[in-house]
Amino acid sequence: MYRFCIFLSTSLLFAPVLFAGEGLEYMQNVINSFETLRGELAEDYTPEKQKDVSHRARELALSILDVDEVGKLALGDHYAKISPAQQKDFLGLFHELMANRIVEANIPSQKVLSAKIPIEIISERIENDEVFGKEALVVNTVVPHRKQNFKVEFYLYRTENGLKLYDVHVDEASTLLDFRNQFSSIIRKKGYKHLIKLLRDRIAKINK
Repeated sequence: MYRFCIFLSTSLLFAPVLFAGEGLEYMQNVINSFETLRGELAEDYTPEKQKDVSHRARELALSILDVDEVGKLALGDHYAKISPAQQKDFLGLFHELMANRIVEANIPSQKVLSAKIPIEIISERIENDEVFGKEALVVNTVVPHRKQNFKVEFYLYRTENGLKLYDVHVDEASTLLDFRNQFSSIIRKKGYKHLIKLLRDRIAKINK
């Protein structure tokens, strides 16, 4: 669960600059925003409030994630090979898929809502992400789950609208690279049109 801080937009004359400590502040604000939503729901657990909080949480998550950029990076070299109309169609489907995946997350029980979000922010670093061509601000966190602790790294980059999330590494495995490998494999074996069909089928199944 996430929220972004808006920073000063950069001049066209200068390259975007990442500042020490802003990734930690970003993640803390993200957590605070979702804690606020959890608090509202803990006080009012009616079906109407659950629907309202679910909608706002989805919109908040989508505002933090740079969905179009993630879609382009997930499609990789194939993105430049399709027509502008196909690009628009693909990004629309990808955006809907991301929104639906967020909606799929279950509303937690009222008892769980009383506890704080179990994410421990550890540190940040600036990294040259050669795979996706980004100067990344990586925020390191630890997320406990049952009897295990998972290392989760949030990959952010600077846009004209502030920091945006484009990848998440869970125990050093890239979510975005997993998307790219899946899409590339489908296109290689059955073609781009088959990938689009699978996306449409997946969205239709969720919507039902």
